[in-house]
Amino acid sequence: MPFCPVCKREFPDRVEECPDDKRPLVDELPVQMVPGDTTNWIKIASPGNEEEANLLQGFLQAEGIPAQVENVQFHMEPTNFGLLGDIRVYVPVEEEAKARELLAQREEMYDKIADDDDDVVVTDEGPARVDETVKVDTDNE
Repeated sequence: MPFCPVCKREFPDRVEECPDDKRPLVDELPVQMVPGDTTNWIKIASPGNEEEANLLQGFLQAEGIPAQVENVQFHMEPTNFGLLGDIRVYVPVEEEAKARELLAQREEMYDKIADDDDDVVVTDEGPARVDETVKVDTDNE
């Protein structure tokens, strides 16, 4: 899918120009790197909301990859002006390949689960089937 080089939004393939910025869309955005005190950080994801960004950060950290979330969204309540900012997930440059591979595997697993007709949930240990025949003793809670 193409992206706007100005606002960084992603659009369907049939769109050729950003409706807001009036700029032609590009196939890929340039890599965003941020120098740190001891390491350089590279953007690997721009999730849709802060909760998803925190989930990605936790997933990467659980896999041993340091991750940081940058939230540059602007919230002006109660008025809604649409998309005003971006949320970015960064990892150290030297961990980029491993992080991208893990995120691709994670996405593939979620896609596979979404395609299943069975009752499946995703846990920290991976996919798990829901057994609705098991009775839970709620008297001792």
